[in-house]
Amino acid sequence: MVLRNIIATLAAVVVVVACGNDDPTPGNTPVGDVHIVESSRVPFYGSFNPETSAPSLVTDEVACRLEFAGWGVEDNSFTINFPEDKEYRRVIMRYTMCSEDKGPADYDNLVLLYVRNKESGEWYECARLFTPFGGMFDSTWERTYHLDVSEYASMFDGATEFRYYYGGFDATEERAHAFRLSFLGYEGEDNVMAVESLYDSSLNPNTGYRSWAYGVEGHDIEASERLGERTMHIPAGTREVLLRVAITGHGHDKGVFPNREGYDVLNAAEFDDNYYYFTLEGKRQQSVGHIFYSNADNYLQQGTYNYDRANWAPGNPANIQYWTMPYVATSDAELSFDIDLEQFISSFDVPNAEGVANYVVSVYAFYCK
Repeated sequence: MVLRNIIATLAAVVVVVACGNDDPTPGNTPVGDVHIVESSRVPFYGSFNPETSAPSLVTDEVACRLEFAGWGVEDNSFTINFPEDKEYRRVIMRYTMCSEDKGPADYDNLVLLYVRNKESGEWYECARLFTPFGGMFDSTWERTYHLDVSEYASMFDGATEFRYYYGGFDATEERAHAFRLSFLGYEGEDNVMAVESLYDSSLNPNTGYRSWAYGVEGHDIEASERLGERTMHIPAGTREVLLRVAITGHGHDKGVFPNREGYDVLNAAEFDDNYYYFTLEGKRQQSVGHIFYSNADNYLQQGTYNYDRANWAPGNPANIQYWTMPYVATSDAELSFDIDLEQFISSFDVPNAEGVANYVVSVYAFYCK
């Protein structure tokens, strides 16, 4: 495995989608008892598949070349056929980074993969990955990862639409990043009743990409249309909420963190560590999310592959973070929810400046029975 915090976790008991508490008490959980706890669930596995049993489903493999689709155009898309009306207790995405032609392209760029929810018609990010610095690899190079996407299981039914975004401009006629994708399904009860998108920077970006600029005056990332307060709509029957938090930092901004005395900014937001804070019903939670990831044990590539980054490593899936919130709902309920970042003052005055600090954000709540 390429990263030491993943290696350590693989020796532990595998954690699946956390859903459910025993012996629910009558009525909804009192607000004062609601709290968010970090999950031990890992963001991805290497060639090791966490399931030891044979899957009941293996989908056909899809292969896609990665190149920038152009400004203002629809993402490239494809369809995978799943059995209809089947329930899966666990679904594993098998994602292989590879190339076309003579080998991968040169740079570490963002890949966003979305699945369409047939019931609502909405698109949900189901994977975030980063290509490697590929110049030293030939056409035989590939690397496979397994991502647990069980919380999306209800969306994998019949003909299922996917689309993907690639944020790089490095594909040529001779070299290009690519991926191969398939799914492994393990039959059993699907405990997720509903999903709600709380934040998604791809829906209203202000940088020209899929992100929100950070610290630019007049374009506050904490504004209501970006990281402002949200309302969680918790359906009756919920016993636990799974929060999937995907926040990765980008840009080489030389601005200022005003609350860090004597701190020398290291190129925000890609190379500066940061934190995010939860607030529920106006109460700041003790749990704090760290937007940083060790690249010390990343595999050999060209470029700055071994520099620590804001929740990602070149040539790997992103460091998705999972949190659980025990909540017993015997009737529909609402809770106010907010995520805040540390204050930052950008050196730029427009949100789409080259190098501006920015974050790609998606935060989803999965309501589990």
